[in-house]
Amino acid sequence: MTRSKTNDLAVILRAVPISSLFYGLLVLLANFIILTLFGEPTNFIKKVLTGIQLFLLWLIVTSTVRSLQQLSRQMPVVLLWVSGGVCAVLSVLVAPVILSIAANLGLATGPSLLEPRKLTFYLALGLVFSLIAIIHLRVRNKALGNSLEWLIIFGLGLAFFYYLK
Repeated sequence: MTRSKTNDLAVILRAVPISSLFYGLLVLLANFIILTLFGEPTNFIKKVLTGIQLFLLWLIVTSTVRSLQQLSRQMPVVLLWVSGGVCAVLSVLVAPVILSIAANLGLATGPSLLEPRKLTFYLALGLVFSLIAIIHLRVRNKALGNSLEWLIIFGLGLAFFYYLK
C-alpha cells in the first residue's frame, strides 16, 4: 500500500467513528429537548424525532465527507463515497448505544432509528448523501453539478415510486 492510501485509510478510520459518536450525542440532545418540551412521545412526536434524526444523519454524513476531502485532498472518490455510507450505518448503530447509556443514567431518551432489517436502507441513504456531497466538492461546473443532483433526486423518486407501489 502506498503512503497516500495508508494516510487516506488512517483519516477515514479517525473521522468516521468520531462523526458517528457525534451523531449519537446530537440525537440524544434532540430527543432530550423534544421530550422535555412535549412530554411523553406520541405518534406525532415520534415522527418529528424521526425527521430530526434523518436530518442529523444527512448533516453528519455530508460534513464527514467534506472533512475527509479537506484532510486528504487526493482521496479517491470511491473512498469518499463508501466512507459516507459506512458513516451512516455506524452512526445509526452507535446512537442507540448512547441512548441506552443515557436511559440508564435516568434521562428521557425516546426512540432511535435502529431496526436491524433497515440497515441497508441507511447504507443506501448514506451513499446518496455522500454522493451529493461529493458532487458539491468535486464538480466545478455549477450547471453540471445541479443537473447531477436533480438526476439523483429524480432517480430516487422513481425508485420510491417503483418499490412502494
